[in-house]
Amino acid sequence: MQNIRIAYLPLSKLSWRSPKIDSLAEDSARHLSELPGCRLSYPVPLITSEAEAEQACEKLQAQPPDLIVLHFVTFPAGALIPLIAARTQAPIVLLANPEEPGENRIWEQNSFCGANLGAFVMRRMDKQYAFVRTMPEHIGSAIQKHIAAARCIKTLRNCRVGLLGGRVPGFYTSNIDEMMLRRKFGSAVELCTLLEMSDLAEKLTPEQLRQGRNLVKKSAARVNGVSERELELLAKMYAAILLMVEKYRLDALALRCWPENPDIFGIAPCAAIGLLNDLGLPVSCEGDVPGALSMKILQALANGGIPLFVDLISYDEKENTAVAWHCGAAPCSLSRNFDETEYNLHFRVDGGNKKGVCNEFSLKQGKVTIAKLDQDKDGHFRMLLASGTALDTEPFIRGNPLNIRLHQPVNKLIDLIMKKGLEHHYTLIYGDVKEELLQFCEWMDIELLMPE
Repeated sequence: MQNIRIAYLPLSKLSWRSPKIDSLAEDSARHLSELPGCRLSYPVPLITSEAEAEQACEKLQAQPPDLIVLHFVTFPAGALIPLIAARTQAPIVLLANPEEPGENRIWEQNSFCGANLGAFVMRRMDKQYAFVRTMPEHIGSAIQKHIAAARCIKTLRNCRVGLLGGRVPGFYTSNIDEMMLRRKFGSAVELCTLLEMSDLAEKLTPEQLRQGRNLVKKSAARVNGVSERELELLAKMYAAILLMVEKYRLDALALRCWPENPDIFGIAPCAAIGLLNDLGLPVSCEGDVPGALSMKILQALANGGIPLFVDLISYDEKENTAVAWHCGAAPCSLSRNFDETEYNLHFRVDGGNKKGVCNEFSLKQGKVTIAKLDQDKDGHFRMLLASGTALDTEPFIRGNPLNIRLHQPVNKLIDLIMKKGLEHHYTLIYGDVKEELLQFCEWMDIELLMPE
């Protein structure tokens, strides 16, 4: 995942400066510099004047930060805050320290009160900001969700989503307003054709084909009814898509998997989608661009990890569970038990059990976060957010089933989905990134839809 640049800007009044105040700033900067995946900019040791604030902002212009920690080491001169806010674009964390009276009962910092002034200024200047109150040694854990949200914003700003073949017929849920997407997130949609994929598959070098074959062989424990020819086509499809990913500099992909793909190529692309997701490239089915982008968001917030693209096909109010599923495109790294993974013929294509290749298995247990970005009827962006615990799930249906016990009432989730007219595709990732997603939506001004 991308490193992010954090700017640390400690504020104080010159008349309040002391060895203790300098030490607090130095300790905070040291702990920030030790955070994994982050690079620290610390342009001025302690900002006590407008001239020093201007100097700090000027130094940051060469390498603009992705996140700013504005530390109220003491209550600052009030003019420093809007000056910095006006000259920087990144989200800002207002940092205050817990404090006790010092020698002679002197309130040495007035740190929270300074941050309170900062919040007033940020709100009036329409800045993305958050507030944290902690000591230097705990800064890393306190701003973890803010780092994740800043990383996600940066990731989307440079994100290129490939739309390979377009959306499938009638799936208007797979559409997105490309210019609104570009304006809101900075992300671009790159159109690619199935014809190019098919053509590249016949022009692979022996080494490219060998790599595809090796990955195919080790990504399922068994083969059931799938011919060697179809496994060879799977290796070719995977390798050809990788070439397109490199050519178009793609960070995620939405693939039109039916109706003509199996006719053009001879197989369904389900297993190839799983292989690509296991590689760390988020790939959605059925040409779903919002789905691919949702997968990328979850991946960025989790600082890696493999997201999953699913349908919600069933729910049980008594057990407070829901079944997530798709038809055999899950990455094998998310299997409940690798020994259960099996290459199979697709149970729907051409009437069922006539063409490969799906990778069928149940998905693993663990905490999961469920999310989906979409656009409402007026075009504004919304984000569904739910969480749960994935249960041990037997392979009770073909494909990739997963039974999830929701942390929220499942009937509330279903009511929300139906009343808000949400899309029928969802994404999930193993782990709890709820707080990170909440922060991302707040900073990006995305309407949050969450069952209560």
